[in-house]
Amino acid sequence: MKITYLSHSGYMVEEYDTVLIFDYYRGRLPQLPEGSKVYVFASHAHPDHFNREIFAWEKTYPDIRYILSDDIEDKGPEGKTVSIGQREDVRLDGLRVRTFRSTDEGAAFLVYLRDKAIYHAGDLNWWHWEEEGEVYNEMMRRKFQHEIGLLEDEKIDAAFLPLDPRQEEKYYWGFDYFMRHTDTSLAFPMHMWDQYDVCDRLLMDPVSEPYRHKVMKVTESLQVFEV
Repeated sequence: MKITYLSHSGYMVEEYDTVLIFDYYRGRLPQLPEGSKVYVFASHAHPDHFNREIFAWEKTYPDIRYILSDDIEDKGPEGKTVSIGQREDVRLDGLRVRTFRSTDEGAAFLVYLRDKAIYHAGDLNWWHWEEEGEVYNEMMRRKFQHEIGLLEDEKIDAAFLPLDPRQEEKYYWGFDYFMRHTDTSLAFPMHMWDQYDVCDRLLMDPVSEPYRHKVMKVTESLQVFEV
């Protein structure tokens, strides 16, 4: 499996003749293998997760489908787009897609591709903001932990997880909880706002000791991982 970090929360997964693209935001898309089946996911409508430029890819890759969270109003090419809500379980060609309720907008995705399970969190994260107060933050904790509890029986091969430096000392809470409560083989940080030192920070933080060997160090856009 080949995984390419695109930018921000964007990742591309290549497995044989199938390509999964998650939350494209900006930048150049690498050239895809000729004849690829392409599935483009957008977790929600926020502009750092959804760019309608994805719809232009149909001209280059005719065997393309779009799987969009149902909060996205722009539905794209007719006949090639599936609108999907939270807590759904759908089959599309050879894929099975489960969704989870975000703690922000839209959905998180668990995609079963042949013998692989690939998770993209979107903005499902343990968002803790001091300025929001105790009631809000406790609600965020409960909602996040409940959704992750729905994944505890899954074997996840690759997970794309927020690691947001804007949360200051709480930057690792969601990432850490996910890794301690799921059976995940490899974890890829995202939503870092180009502050890649937050990945180093996690890898050096004692809190990550039980799972840091599973965390892939992300340093730049278009970085490629062969896993």
